[in-house]
Amino acid sequence: MKRKKWLSLALCVGLTGTLILGGCGNGNGDSGTGSGQTNQGAETKDAGNTEDTEDSSSDTTDYGPALKLTMGSTGAAEDISTQSAQKFCDLVKERSGGQIEIELFPASQLGSATDQLEMVSNGSIDLFLEANLMTTYGIDNLKPASIMFSTRGKEDQKKLMNSDYMQKNFDEFLEKSGIRVISFDWYRNATAIASVNKIEKLEDCAGVKLRVPPVNSTVDMFNQLGFNATPVSYNETLISMQQKVIDAVWCTEDAIWTMGFYEPANYVFELNAAADCMYVYANDNLFSSTMTDAQRELIQECADEAGDYYTGLAEGALEENRKNWEAAGVETITISEEEQDRWAEIFFDYAKKQEAAGEWDEGLFEEVLSINGYSAD
Repeated sequence: MKRKKWLSLALCVGLTGTLILGGCGNGNGDSGTGSGQTNQGAETKDAGNTEDTEDSSSDTTDYGPALKLTMGSTGAAEDISTQSAQKFCDLVKERSGGQIEIELFPASQLGSATDQLEMVSNGSIDLFLEANLMTTYGIDNLKPASIMFSTRGKEDQKKLMNSDYMQKNFDEFLEKSGIRVISFDWYRNATAIASVNKIEKLEDCAGVKLRVPPVNSTVDMFNQLGFNATPVSYNETLISMQQKVIDAVWCTEDAIWTMGFYEPANYVFELNAAADCMYVYANDNLFSSTMTDAQRELIQECADEAGDYYTGLAEGALEENRKNWEAAGVETITISEEEQDRWAEIFFDYAKKQEAAGEWDEGLFEEVLSINGYSAD
């Protein structure tokens, strides 16, 4: 069993962290392995290090007193995020000898993403698996990291997640929300657009009602391209598309098949940008004060392991899913390098205007780009 130390930063600064795009890491700017552990009191793991692995059957750690936790998510029951969340729950129960049990409520059973994040904050639920929602708590300096094409693949995302920039944002989120990000090692595939209308170039975006997450900066960003960006809850996206409330959905590419978005769509437009993470959010009062050190360590360890499992599923599923939707009559179109540059120029100009207007600290967008060797100039 992989072991990691957990030292509560809450003892020093009273923090509580998390994000739907985020998590932190070793804070040294290296790509590392994308550990789901934050530097809010935790060492990052080395995914390739097996020297500290032991057979869980020989573990004599006391994981008492017994804990029964609740965990929410928005992914459909058959989605790979739900499969991986269940694996996390199963690992925790198995390795704790049944002392810790986590009941999973997928498919938005407990409410929308923003509702569930608030429930984690107030302690109504204990854990939540979702993407980055930290800007909803006023973490404005996270906005530059969500600009399209600021990262262009998983390796870029890992460098970003393990940077000092991300650690500062996690710390602020923890302090403002009482929510700790305990794992971000859940790397998603790049994003794409499943659309009723054919999209090949910038001019094709005009007026298309595109479903985006309920994040103001994301809405504004896609409106710059000419889309009519429309916030819709994830669990309502498919029916909204079927009822022609929206024309298209922006999401991770593997979700186009698993969430059924291909059914009303005619085209999938691959953007090859904006790789992202899922995050395991935890109520920090529970995590820092109620749990024992052994319980915290086990839950982080299992969350990271389930994240690795999720990342593998996402990578393996994409090729098969693409074949499936093409067999169902949906055409795949990949953005050309020329079009990618055109889109990136608009997004970067938008970022500069936002920064000039004081949406985040001056110079921050260039700092984010420089993590992976890019520049807005």
